[in-house]
Amino acid sequence: MSDFAGIGQGGMASLLGGQGLGVPGQDMMSPAPSLRDPSAKMVSRDRPTPPEARRKLVERWVTDVRDAKRHWRSAYDRMRWNMDFVAGDQWQATTNTGRRRRRRRVTDTDRLERDDRYVANIALRHVLQRTAELYPSDPTVRAKRRDRIMAQTWDGTQAQIEQSQKAMLQSMEFGMPPPPQAQQILAEVQQVKAYDDMMERVGKTLEIFYKYNLDEQTHSFKAMMKMTVRRAVVTGVGYVKLGFQRAMQMSPEIEARIADMSERLANIERLSADFADAQFHDTDAEAEQLRIDIQTLTQEGSLIVREGLSLDYPDSTAIIPDRRCRSLRNFLGADWVAQEYLLYPDQIQEVYGVDVGAAGYTAYSHDGLSSETTAESHYVAGGRADRGSGSMRDDSPACVWEIYSRRDGATFVVCDGYPDFLEEPAKPEPEMERFWPWFAIILNEAYDDRQIYPQSDIDLLRDMQLELNRARQGLREHRRANRPKTAVAAGVLEETDKDKLKTHPANALLELNALAPGQKIEDVLQVVKNPPIDPAVYDTAPTFEDLLRVLGSDQADQGTTSGATATEVSVAQFSQKTDLSSVTADLNDVLSEIARSAGQILLLNVSASVVMSVVGPGAVWPQLTADMIAKNMWLEVEAGGDGLPNKQQEVANIVQLVPLLQRIPGISPEWLAKELIKRMGDNIDLTEAFAEGVPSMEALNQLMSRPPPGAPTEAGQPGREGEGRDGAASSGPSGAGRGPPRPPSPQADPNAQGPAGATNAIQGPETAGALGPRVPPMQVFGVNGNRPGTGGAMPRMRRGGGLPTP
Repeated sequence: MSDFAGIGQGGMASLLGGQGLGVPGQDMMSPAPSLRDPSAKMVSRDRPTPPEARRKLVERWVTDVRDAKRHWRSAYDRMRWNMDFVAGDQWQATTNTGRRRRRRRVTDTDRLERDDRYVANIALRHVLQRTAELYPSDPTVRAKRRDRIMAQTWDGTQAQIEQSQKAMLQSMEFGMPPPPQAQQILAEVQQVKAYDDMMERVGKTLEIFYKYNLDEQTHSFKAMMKMTVRRAVVTGVGYVKLGFQRAMQMSPEIEARIADMSERLANIERLSADFADAQFHDTDAEAEQLRIDIQTLTQEGSLIVREGLSLDYPDSTAIIPDRRCRSLRNFLGADWVAQEYLLYPDQIQEVYGVDVGAAGYTAYSHDGLSSETTAESHYVAGGRADRGSGSMRDDSPACVWEIYSRRDGATFVVCDGYPDFLEEPAKPEPEMERFWPWFAIILNEAYDDRQIYPQSDIDLLRDMQLELNRARQGLREHRRANRPKTAVAAGVLEETDKDKLKTHPANALLELNALAPGQKIEDVLQVVKNPPIDPAVYDTAPTFEDLLRVLGSDQADQGTTSGATATEVSVAQFSQKTDLSSVTADLNDVLSEIARSAGQILLLNVSASVVMSVVGPGAVWPQLTADMIAKNMWLEVEAGGDGLPNKQQEVANIVQLVPLLQRIPGISPEWLAKELIKRMGDNIDLTEAFAEGVPSMEALNQLMSRPPPGAPTEAGQPGREGEGRDGAASSGPSGAGRGPPRPPSPQADPNAQGPAGATNAIQGPETAGALGPRVPPMQVFGVNGNRPGTGGAMPRMRRGGGLPTP
């Protein structure tokens, strides 16, 4: 990303269209008279009159998108119904035609008049739980490069290198010219090593720069991906859009904007253009807003405007594929795909530089419904009733469609009701290997030749959720109906008597007018017997069984095990992980596609100087074409949602390989350490860990355990120069004094070789006796650690109380 810092007050004028509105001391609300010239408009505000062919092309695209939106309307209605269902509105009514009611905006009155019927929101718990299972953490992205055979003569083996080196040494000894083949092999070895080193540094640079781009997003990548996964669980599909934001460039996606000054500058530019075109006056609220924005901008020490990756997460109902589409995965069969934006006129002006509010557009409601489906919509014929009466956001939004046409290889941006394109059609930006910028996360994918949108988890659990609510609501009503009740004949009790019976305090003494002296209260009042509550009628256990089987969950995940054993819970959880393995694999594939396309975008659009300013002066950034980049290197998710099983398998593999690799001559210990750390999932930097000429810690420990020169031998007696007790080499001088004994070496003690070491002990000849064959006894140490007879101490007693057999 490139940072344009230090833009001073002189450069502020160029950012604001040369108006000089940011220069201190200048009257910000009194621009030059030429700016008030109606004939010199800074923004096109009149309704355009494009050529007939261009106008028909715009109308055709608007008609195609409208028809496709109407074609997929049932799926979009189902998605909106699921959103309300998870939010707790689970007692939803339907129309006479059976269609679910359309989603409407929830007002404060609706919140006060909330339906008080029973709702046990298992759907929301499942959404949160499934999101945690599918996306527990951010993925680990590694740079991968395609395998290539770079050497023509060298066969890639170490033996051929040694033979070539030996041939070169022999030729030098005898003064003969070097063999051409050996010389060529060694040259190719150097070239291959240099190529591998370069590609390794390029891959490391790409990994660091990609991570930096994710960190620079306005919203956390992890938080937004979790939101997308939740959206996919609720609606069945979630989208991620990948783009590239250039410096001083605005995009309609709010989430895609990088955290920099671009949005503030675009807002000031729009207000400045409106003021210059006399769209508001000095006494309007917009004038004060412009003055405050410019004042805060000039107080900034520097302006930071970045460029880099931009990630957007559109709604599930915002992507409108062609009616020919047969699968949402890579939009198979679709000629075009459109993304819908509901933007206010001032937002359209900030992004595209066109004032559709003055030119006229078809107004939409906040739910994305046009005048064809709602009475709230109207057509704005041009201009606003009172431009200075309030904020421009009080108007109804316009519907903007960004259309990617695969057949034309271009993008079209149209606004419903506007007769021209909002921007000139051009090829898609940024350039990458695939055409579509959207990546779909699809759950519960099946096959239906008429419906490409799959059922979501909410669709699957809907019947069980409603049955649970009905059972609990019926139990609540039954319990309320079974509250104690008392019956009395009509006209027997007076109103005062009724009040006394209904509102009496504890331990009250009641005087009833309707009760004659000596008359029993049971003769006047009778307790009403209610039908008992049958638990089987309101049993929800079968409902939960169906719920667990449909969702592939476990009873413990829902908070209860119903007496299940630990083995049953373990088997159920293993089965659940098996069911989720396919879904997590698909999610990792989507994340890998995003990382691969992002790497291509970065390699094509970012210069080496910008990369070095972020990664460091040692970064390596190739200048390649799109074709070369696609053939050589890409980014890939190494461990995503199911990273733990992959990690365990990789660790197990490397643990088995390391002992074998250690036996091969020439294996670098540094390389082994890096591979172990990589597969452990850590990011330890070994650059400062290696010191030249220093042995390993294990070797240092072995050196420290050796006795110093002149130390006594194992038996406590000085040994000869260069010989120990067992005849082993010793560095102690002859005539050394008696000292503490040394423990036996691992080679001399079979017990020190592990559990199977006893079988390696030297066996003597067997001697037949009365009790059977005898074998030499095992070594038994005394209480002071010495062998019997060497330290003067009694040997250690055996468990039976007897001494060891001599």
